[in-house]
Amino acid sequence: MTHSVSSGSISPAFLPAPPLPACSTLALFLDVDGTLVDFADRPEAVRVAPSLPPLLRTLRERLGGALAAISGRPLRDVDALLGLGGPAAGLHGGEIRYADGRVAAPPRGDERRMAALYAQAAAFAARWPGVVVETKPDALALHYRTAPAAAAAVREAADALLREAGPGYALQPGNHVVELKPAGVDKGGAVAALMREAPFAGRTPWVLGDDLTDEHAFARAAALGGAGVIVGPRRPTAARYALAGTDAARAWLAALAAPSPVARGRKA
Repeated sequence: MTHSVSSGSISPAFLPAPPLPACSTLALFLDVDGTLVDFADRPEAVRVAPSLPPLLRTLRERLGGALAAISGRPLRDVDALLGLGGPAAGLHGGEIRYADGRVAAPPRGDERRMAALYAQAAAFAARWPGVVVETKPDALALHYRTAPAAAAAVREAADALLREAGPGYALQPGNHVVELKPAGVDKGGAVAALMREAPFAGRTPWVLGDDLTDEHAFARAAALGGAGVIVGPRRPTAARYALAGTDAARAWLAALAAPSPVARGRKA
């Protein structure tokens, strides 16, 4: 199973905190779990701070609409959590919703095959208390946050699922999770697709994220003249800046959304 991301990742001893770039030129892409909200034992158990949705709405307005959540969750779950709507990407870029409401998604795979894979994953999880199966459209994830001793077994089970799924699928490791998803889909592609259209086109992309799935987006942002901001201690990374955790990420977003500090008038 491949864990690396071909992104020119670096591992400096220290990454600086991000400055506050000018809102008039910024396009902002935000991972959800581990970036905006803290992880929970189960994906459905995460808690959203009451102040977060209004903060994101205010920030989107300041950015002229150029803000999008990019998540491994389906779009419907992102919407339910954030109450934000508008441009967004779900399923690691497998679903992309544009500012005009269009949703782009590749054709789904064989439903019977996916049902068999869900059942195989559930049978594995039943043998490992604490392992949670998250089912998604044409994808699934094995979470082992409360069962770290199961890490090696989860990787073996994921490899077996991949063999059953066939060449159209790939494994994406993450923070106490391994996901089976369609091959060739990642958050970098989602950033690139959204950046081609209004209100993102012509702006400088910045990406906030915490996990390996965000490295594709960090790399794409850098290639487009922007920057990645890693949330948390994970290294190596292609991000240019770092924030200590979700509290720091929300505080940085609040500072960016605040009325015109002098620092925001300067380009980072």
